[in-house]
Amino acid sequence: MRSIILVLALVVSGCVTPQPDVVTPDGGWSVDDLLRQHPIDATANIRADMIARTTGTSVHLAQIRGGETPHRHMTHDLTVTMLRGEGRGTIDGVVRSMKAGDVAVIPRGVVHFFVNTGSGVAVTLAVYSPPMDAPDTVPAVPPTDVDSPQVPR
Repeated sequence: MRSIILVLALVVSGCVTPQPDVVTPDGGWSVDDLLRQHPIDATANIRADMIARTTGTSVHLAQIRGGETPHRHMTHDLTVTMLRGEGRGTIDGVVRSMKAGDVAVIPRGVVHFFVNTGSGVAVTLAVYSPPMDAPDTVPAVPPTDVDSPQVPR
């Protein structure tokens, strides 16, 4: 009886976060399903896979083990939702802690990058507008007061 009360207390207090589903006209997947379909290699720093597309956007499952190098997208606006993990997002020189449930809005042309500070792979849903049809990543020089790993931890 005590364990049932403890679980209920954790759920009510918000300590246990339900895992979101990703639903598209083609179907719906749990985050676990998507990660099984798109496994990140044990030595890879980043993996990104397009999982849905509309006329105005493309939706990508991104997995980050270490961190990104500072970059910008010249022809795409980007909205990123953290599904799992935690880290530091830097957008236009402003550093913010990010955790599951947080959303970052990054206008085209703005320098940004993410550094995973958690113990596991960070998982995000990245929405590009217009849809990403070709690489649009332009490297940028990092600010001198922000660390940006170039290789996985």
